[in-house]
Amino acid sequence: MIQDFLKGLRIICQERDIPIISQQTQDYLEGILYKHKPKICLEIWSAVGYSTIVIANTIKEWGWTVYSCEISYTAYTEWINNIKQSWLTNIVLYPFDVNKVDLMKLVTKEIDFAFIDWQKNQYASYLTKIQNILGSNGFIVLDDVIKYRNKLSLLYWYLQEKQINYKMLKMEPGDGIIVING
Repeated sequence: MIQDFLKGLRIICQERDIPIISQQTQDYLEGILYKHKPKICLEIWSAVGYSTIVIANTIKEWGWTVYSCEISYTAYTEWINNIKQSWLTNIVLYPFDVNKVDLMKLVTKEIDFAFIDWQKNQYASYLTKIQNILGSNGFIVLDDVIKYRNKLSLLYWYLQEKQINYKMLKMEPGDGIIVING
């Protein structure tokens, strides 16, 4: 069962100090994905694939796809192993830096959902790229926006400059997410 696999993977990640989404963020993502039923999802940074598996498992019953990017070769190889163990087939992984590619060539359809959890000082750059492929009803979730607020000055400048409305939600003590509706 996928939930048992995720519980085991969470324990392994905690033991190895591999950062993954909090249980509160996971619960929120599953709820918002179930509510909105996005068809095409994009994830920026998958690490060992924990959040990818959560997203893919949530949207699999509708036959939808997750595109995920991971820059670290070590994490990428672990990611592949974890995806194989999850038996999910609705995932496409790209092993590179999102800032160095044209996302429109990789994800040829508008995306309905994006999850960003990578270099915090690059969040504004990621948003710029995603805005070009985000559908009109799409939404974006950015993780770790309270804990790493000091690294997000460009993000807040970008949100203000582009007059993008967002909600900041506390997920766990000392941290939370930003939700942006397209």
